[in-house]
Amino acid sequence: MPVARGRHLLQSLAHTSLPSAFHWPCRKKFPLVLGRINQLIDRLAAQGPEAAVDVDQAALRVTLDIIGLAGFGHDYNSVSQDVPAYDHLLRVLPRCFTEVMMRIVNPFRECWPSAFEYGTKGSAAFKMFQAEMHQLLKNLEAKGAPADDDTDIGSQLLRVMAANPNISRDRILSEIGILFVEGFETTGHTTSWTPFNIASMPGVQEAVAAELDRAGLLVKPGCPPPRELTWEDLKSLPYLTACAKEAMRMLPVVSLMARVTGRDMQVGQYKVPEGTLVATPLFAVHNTVHNWEQPERFKPERWLDVPTETYVFGSTAPAATASGSSKRGITYMPFSEGPRNCVGQSLAKMEVLSLLAKLCATFRLELAPEMGGREGVQS
Repeated sequence: MPVARGRHLLQSLAHTSLPSAFHWPCRKKFPLVLGRINQLIDRLAAQGPEAAVDVDQAALRVTLDIIGLAGFGHDYNSVSQDVPAYDHLLRVLPRCFTEVMMRIVNPFRECWPSAFEYGTKGSAAFKMFQAEMHQLLKNLEAKGAPADDDTDIGSQLLRVMAANPNISRDRILSEIGILFVEGFETTGHTTSWTPFNIASMPGVQEAVAAELDRAGLLVKPGCPPPRELTWEDLKSLPYLTACAKEAMRMLPVVSLMARVTGRDMQVGQYKVPEGTLVATPLFAVHNTVHNWEQPERFKPERWLDVPTETYVFGSTAPAATASGSSKRGITYMPFSEGPRNCVGQSLAKMEVLSLLAKLCATFRLELAPEMGGREGVQS
């Protein structure tokens, strides 16, 4: 898959001429997201109370369906399938990610895949992924010009192509691929780390249940079904939101962010030339004792005085504002910060919080015995 050079097209659009497309009016997508989550909840409930469920895989299924539906009007039906086909994107994407990591370690894999273990398998996965992105674009083009009120990403990309014929088709395909690569495992893994902490830390699950009960959302044996989750609820569950934020602090799914300097820079005593690859170790920033008290402990309470909508935070910055953010000392930014932050973060937050609310309201969460408890997972 060709990779767009320089600033990603989506980020350029997100922060300049087409903000409505990429800072989506997520409220319009909430019924779609909730419907797919409810479908998953029903399937999990049908397995019975003693079933051991891979929450990460369950979350990945929801995430892929939502990216396809919300972004391109395409349903991958991941949630409804017991075992997806080998060429289903749910199984192709993890093989692609593995191959990417292998090629970073050894770039020769791309030139001569058959000479390396699983190299042929990885190359085949790339071809499957590329074919899927081509098909998505063909499907979009076959629908014709989108309606004026259609703000899906796929529709906005069609408008960009029509208004900018100089943009290559490969560039558009690259941007479609980036949406899947950046939004698939990141959202799914974030969702799974939060239930792990909720289930394994004393008192946390009880506090989450009490909050959901006060909101009228908790399923209770022998009682009438609770009311349905609404869009407004997502801003009215501070403790559950704090649990999600704390999980993203301790275990950021994007642990390292890389940028290329656009000019010569001076960083402390170091001169950094233009064109240098610079990495920010998010895991270290989020987990150092220089930024956080007892960073190794899962403490949702540290977020209760921070506005629920704040995801960029300076925990130790002397100039921190009332919103908790400070350009002088950012110590928390799971979606990055600045003009190249995550363009899909609004949709991701909505999906993560909605899925967490439904999981915690419907089930009591416990670690499966084979996980070895909290210590077994951390070791």
